[in-house]
Amino acid sequence: MLITNKEYKINSRINTNIVLISDIHYYSKKDIKYLNKILDKITRLKPNYICIPGDIIDECNIEDEKYFIEWLTKLSNITKTIISLGNHEYYIDKRKNLYGFNKELFQKIKKINNIYLLDNENVIIDDINFIGLTLNKDYYYKHYEDYDNFFKSINSLKINTNYYNILLCHSPVNVTNEKVIEKLNVDLILCGHTHGGMVPKIFRKIIKNDGFISPNKKLFPKKVYGNLKIKNTNIIITSGITVLSHTNRFYMLRHFFSGEIVNIKLTKSK
Repeated sequence: MLITNKEYKINSRINTNIVLISDIHYYSKKDIKYLNKILDKITRLKPNYICIPGDIIDECNIEDEKYFIEWLTKLSNITKTIISLGNHEYYIDKRKNLYGFNKELFQKIKKINNIYLLDNENVIIDDINFIGLTLNKDYYYKHYEDYDNFFKSINSLKINTNYYNILLCHSPVNVTNEKVIEKLNVDLILCGHTHGGMVPKIFRKIIKNDGFISPNKKLFPKKVYGNLKIKNTNIIITSGITVLSHTNRFYMLRHFFSGEIVNIKLTKSK
């Protein structure tokens, strides 16, 4: 699969460089060759932080997890890496209504130096307050990303206006709502999940921020890709580095899409 670089420059009250990747969907050591290409590209970008808003694994129980731990360790050797959780962290077999949560794996990841796995938690690093929002399996698989459930889920998030606030939220569904933006009051939101609305790169200039289909099976979804600004909040939604996971029925079409690494340059306004 090809890997493309996307860059966004944002006027900000801080100067820093963030690499955003999402939807790794790791499931076996067969992924490692591709992930090492990602590693090399990120290294050359020399980021201050790496942010991964969810779906780091493809299923709750993965094969060869030691290879993934080793890869994450190499990633964290580049710089501080902040991770939140997505819907595939619960996934076993949706067709059989089987879900789980691999606490042991996440505890191992949390022990890696320079890794911050935030499960409805926050961490202040330098002058940035990073917040990781976890939306539970019912939100994704029972309520189908319902607005009311989302609005309730953000009540416990710790926003600190003394710092630059960055929220990692796997799904962008509902975060573009103005009431949500007002309630959150954060500077930057980083998302994945929608896989760019399954729009091949050749159509992106025409389709812009919208898509053909979303993970919750909605046709022609709006605001599922790119850099959006609502009020004073910037929202960046990446198509992910694995556009089609091996559990997807259309997995054989993966070669029509490219993985994406997003380089975000936050620059103080003069």
